[in-house]
Amino acid sequence: MNNIKDFTDQYGRTLAHAAIPDDYQIGGALVDGFQHESVPFYITAHAINPKTNTMIFGLSDEKYTTYKNKMLKMTLNSMSDVRWDSIRDFVEPEVYLDTFAKALSQMKELTPIGEAALPSVCGQNQNQTYNDFMTLYNDSFQRDASFGTPSKANNILVKSFMRRYNGIAPSGAQCSVIAGMDYNGIEYYSTTSMLSVINPLAGLLGSAIKNQQASNSSTKLGEGTPCDAIDWGARNKFLMVCPKEYENEAFNDFMDFVETFHMDQTLRQRYYELISQRIQMRMQETMRFQSMAQQSMMNLQRSQQQLTQTLAANSRAMSDGIMDSWNRKMASDSRISQARSEATMGVNTYTTTYGQDVQVGVTADHVYQNQYGDVYGVSGNAPDQETLNDLNWTEIYKK
Repeated sequence: MNNIKDFTDQYGRTLAHAAIPDDYQIGGALVDGFQHESVPFYITAHAINPKTNTMIFGLSDEKYTTYKNKMLKMTLNSMSDVRWDSIRDFVEPEVYLDTFAKALSQMKELTPIGEAALPSVCGQNQNQTYNDFMTLYNDSFQRDASFGTPSKANNILVKSFMRRYNGIAPSGAQCSVIAGMDYNGIEYYSTTSMLSVINPLAGLLGSAIKNQQASNSSTKLGEGTPCDAIDWGARNKFLMVCPKEYENEAFNDFMDFVETFHMDQTLRQRYYELISQRIQMRMQETMRFQSMAQQSMMNLQRSQQQLTQTLAANSRAMSDGIMDSWNRKMASDSRISQARSEATMGVNTYTTTYGQDVQVGVTADHVYQNQYGDVYGVSGNAPDQETLNDLNWTEIYKK
């Protein structure tokens, strides 16, 4: 049974926790700065088994907004403080997952062959996950009412699922690829306001959907009654890539990783604090355009404090539950570990752009580092430069 490990970055900061076998090389990266108005930062975690050439990857917190309302688009074009990289055309969850799997796995060909529920932390706690998602939006309902911009929302989708693929590597090797995500999305309708166009989370959503349950959510976003905007993304995304002959062993390791992967509690607390600060800043900006009673502002601030406390408490409870259930599972589980190869594989040492030494199997003809600091070896010919540019991959060399 695998133990839960601490995934740290090159500076020794603890980013996440997940179960992984001892023969995996693990690491991670913190990508600071707002990816979206409601995503102040995100983390990556990777685990690589040099004996089997298996790679397991986790990514937290990603969100995008698709604006349908022409007036909202026009207003956005006139503003300087807009996160344009978080605004993109809507794609269905399955297409979103397929794109992620193909981009990160670097397969020459990738064919989906099956789909199933994802037993992630969010997937195993669907009610809590849904409640956490709606806590943020319910809080914005109250702010909408206070600012006089009534809105409504519907067609909510909170779903944890994974897909299995047959892959062919650039070298021609047959590979198994599994990708999964904790998806969430919501369509909404809103009166245009300065606050809403700057920050969907801080003032777009109105007074509806407070009691809707995850089981009643729509399974199809983007195809209902025309809406003003769609928020969509993933709380977590996961990927496994391995040679076909190691699929069973790698899949067990992947499932252990997925079932326990969660951001470090200290980081998650900071995550919610930064969201709260961002909303406060946007509220203050809007206050310059609207006359508000002092008592109303105090009520909003009190509501914001309660939001931060609620989210932090839920995160702590979920984190404690993960550790407790995993410890009990380890104590009682009698599963026999699959035999591992005793043969050792040679490695070469490479130096990343951060000055960090990493070891990669000697079978790799080229070694690359992506924008998150993760390192991958490629056998055979190097990808063309256009592909490397699209993926933000940089070749690194032997020490």
